[in-house]
Amino acid sequence: MNLKQLQQQIENNAMANFYIVTGEEETLLSHAKSMFKGLVDQEDRDMNYSQIDLTEQTLDVVINDAMSVPFFGDRRVVVVKNPQFLTATGKVGDRDQELLLKLFDQPVLQNIVVFFANDLKLDKRKKLAKVLLKTAENISLPALNERQAQQAIVQQLDQRSYAIEPEALHELMQRTNAQYTDMKNELPKLITYAEQTKKITLDVVSALVPKTLTANAFDLVDAVIKRRPQEALTLYHDLLQNGEAPLRLNAVLTNQFRLLLQVAGLSGNDQDIGAQLKVHPYRVKLAKEALRSYPPQFVRTGYLGMIDIETQLKSTSQDPELLFERFILKNFQ
Repeated sequence: MNLKQLQQQIENNAMANFYIVTGEEETLLSHAKSMFKGLVDQEDRDMNYSQIDLTEQTLDVVINDAMSVPFFGDRRVVVVKNPQFLTATGKVGDRDQELLLKLFDQPVLQNIVVFFANDLKLDKRKKLAKVLLKTAENISLPALNERQAQQAIVQQLDQRSYAIEPEALHELMQRTNAQYTDMKNELPKLITYAEQTKKITLDVVSALVPKTLTANAFDLVDAVIKRRPQEALTLYHDLLQNGEAPLRLNAVLTNQFRLLLQVAGLSGNDQDIGAQLKVHPYRVKLAKEALRSYPPQFVRTGYLGMIDIETQLKSTSQDPELLFERFILKNFQ
């Protein structure tokens, strides 16, 4: 089910006792949390609403809250974050497992327990996971694709009587890798800046929205492969000056070259390839477009060069910029 169906359940007062929420879109996950929190009146939340992070607390806290009747209220909501015990590597004691299985079979009818698994991979072979998946409502909130993200942003701006130029929307998508949550987080300052004109232009987006590291890596790889050494060296220098760790930067560049090689060897639409490689379809789209003008041997050379730099960064104390410059001069000058 999705958020619209959850809202219908809330309006019809037809809530289940257990929910599992999965997905990668942080904005939608946060919205879901707000919807469940809103089930408990403000004045009752201290007693009847709890949020338990299992990286910081233990399962017995979940069990105690889930088995306790509401305190002077109609409903208790228990939100459980990071339920690692449902994954292949998670562990649970015999006593906790026995109590959880009893809870799933005989829930406190006034209580709603929500497991936010986000992008955790649940182990369906585990008895607890198997029983919970059969018992609970599953809310799936996958990342919005490029078209959905565009539509959502335009709709939110339209509701405020704002417009965004097509070129500005395209630039916003490039700078955020079409990640809807990142795009949405940039809207407040864009709206504030364009308060007088009610129109967001390309210049405004270019001035106010910083590029993600992945977007910068794409530009840097493009400069390397198209043999623009000065631009590549300047970009690399600027990223280091902005605080990026050399090993992290090198890892992102390696991943970008690897993605190009993988996309070059696969067939299918952006969505299918993205799912196969576990990356956003927009990155696949950009990779396909770039590969039309990239000599395959340059992509392979770039990937092997990044691997070599990583080895030297880990085994020597050589200057990262010097290593990168040697790589550029040796392979792409």
